[in-house]
Amino acid sequence: MYRGQSIAVILPALNEGGKIGRAVSRIPRPLVDEVVVVDDGSTDATAAEAEAAGARVLRHPTNRGVGAAIRTGIEWGQAHGIALTGIMAGDDQDDPNELVRLAEAIVDGGFDFVQGSRYLRRGRRLNQPLSRTVMTLGYSVLFSIVTLRRITDATNGFKLFRTEICRDWPLRQSWLDRYELEPYLLYQAIRRGCKVCEVPVTKYYPPDRSVGYTKMKAYRDWWRIVRPMLLLTVRIKH
Repeated sequence: MYRGQSIAVILPALNEGGKIGRAVSRIPRPLVDEVVVVDDGSTDATAAEAEAAGARVLRHPTNRGVGAAIRTGIEWGQAHGIALTGIMAGDDQDDPNELVRLAEAIVDGGFDFVQGSRYLRRGRRLNQPLSRTVMTLGYSVLFSIVTLRRITDATNGFKLFRTEICRDWPLRQSWLDRYELEPYLLYQAIRRGCKVCEVPVTKYYPPDRSVGYTKMKAYRDWWRIVRPMLLLTVRIKH
């Protein structure tokens, strides 16, 4: 809780055994009231590790997609009166100690939606592949042009927002079940006139590329990130 505002952090997870326990245990208490791991059909020990580390685990019997997992977490927070909802990577890529920066921006700064940025001054990207730098910066430029709002790191999954702002947003659309939901949230926050800002954060990638740093598939999943702003701008989707 931060200055009387309850906080829940959602960690969508799919087969993150060996990572999820550390990710959960690093989240600072009592700043965060609820750590909600949404196990999206994992076939390993993800759920057990998360519970052992102190998380509340919500389970999808089968894999539905990261967007569906985040939506499940958001709806849980809305149903339980959570004031602020955060989203972080379930694979330990984010620094949870930086969450207080996002909370300060909302509670002390009056913002509604705070996006983490590795590209702002004091932001960091550790071991980030060059290809990821090119793609994330390129996407952010395009996103800024489309929304008429400068955003330096539009693909960053580390964010915090007032839970109630999206209660009436049409999140239950099947086309948002995969990677589309997170850019959709940012786009809608800007489009609907919410007070949006970025704060500097750290994004960590493992130096050993053999262990993998993302479950995204090239081209297919990047298209899923790009298409929300395009479809919403031309009003094909809502």
